[in-house]
Amino acid sequence: MCEPLVLLPVERWHELKAVFRGNWPRGISGYGTLDIEEQILKNGADYGFKAYVAYGDLTNGLVGIHLKGKFYEVVIQPIKEDITDLIKAVRATKLIDWRRPLQFPFAPQSILDAVRGILLEKKVFIKDMATTDTFYIDEDAPYFNVTLPPGFTFKLMTDEYAQISNDTWPHKHSGSIWYYHLLIKAKLGYGLFKDDSLVAWCYVKETGALGHLYTLEEHRRKGYGQLVLQLISDTLRREGKILFAFCVVGNEPARRLYQKLGFILSEEVHWCDVKPLE
Repeated sequence: MCEPLVLLPVERWHELKAVFRGNWPRGISGYGTLDIEEQILKNGADYGFKAYVAYGDLTNGLVGIHLKGKFYEVVIQPIKEDITDLIKAVRATKLIDWRRPLQFPFAPQSILDAVRGILLEKKVFIKDMATTDTFYIDEDAPYFNVTLPPGFTFKLMTDEYAQISNDTWPHKHSGSIWYYHLLIKAKLGYGLFKDDSLVAWCYVKETGALGHLYTLEEHRRKGYGQLVLQLISDTLRREGKILFAFCVVGNEPARRLYQKLGFILSEEVHWCDVKPLE
C-alpha cells in the first residue's frame, strides 16, 4: 500500500495556506503554522518540520510533524467538515511513530474525537490534556498605535535573553532552553526594555500564535503586559502577519486582556499528550 501522507514541499506551502485562507477563521491555526515555519526556515532555524497532505489532496488539510528536541508533535488541522480521508491517512501512515511519546497540539474537537479511536487501536493512552480558546484580531481592526513611555524601547530579543525566558516558563523542562534559542534565532521574540533592562516580553510560537507573554515580578501591575501585547500586535500586522493566540480555558486574566484589546473568540481546541502503554 502506498504511503497515504504525501510530503508537501516548502515551495508549495503557499498553496495550502491559500486553502486555509478560504476557510477563515477556522483555518487560522493551519495557516499560522505554515506561515511561521516559513519564517523559521528563512532565518536559518530549521528544526525538522515537515508538512504532509492526505492522499495529496490539499482540501484534506495539514498533517505536520515537528521534532522539537525530546518532544514529538503531530499537528492535524482540517479544512473541510468531512475528515474521513484525513483520519484514514493518519491511521494508516507509517510516518508517525506511535511507539514514542507525542503531542497533538491545538486539535479541533472533531480531530480529538477521531484521534481517540486511533489511540485505542495503537495501544496508546492519553497522558495529559489541556483545552484552550482561540482568540484572533480581525484584519480590518484598527492598529493600537501606542506610544512608548520615556526611557522605554521595544525590540527583538537577542540570545542572551533565552535563559531568563526559559527560567520563567512554567512548562520548562530539561533541555527546553534550546526552544528559546530557536525562537530568538528565527526573530520571533520581542522584549520591552526600560533603560536597556528587560521588563517584559512576548514570543511568536512555532504555531504562529502569540505566547510566553511575561512581565518580571518587580514590574507587574503597571500595564506592561498589555503594552507588549499592543506593540507586538502592531509590529506583526505591519509585517503582514495574522494575529492570534491560544488562551487556556479558566485563565480569566488573560481572557479579559485579549477581549479588552479587541481579540475575537473563535473555536476551542485541545492539546493532547499521549504515550504508549508500558
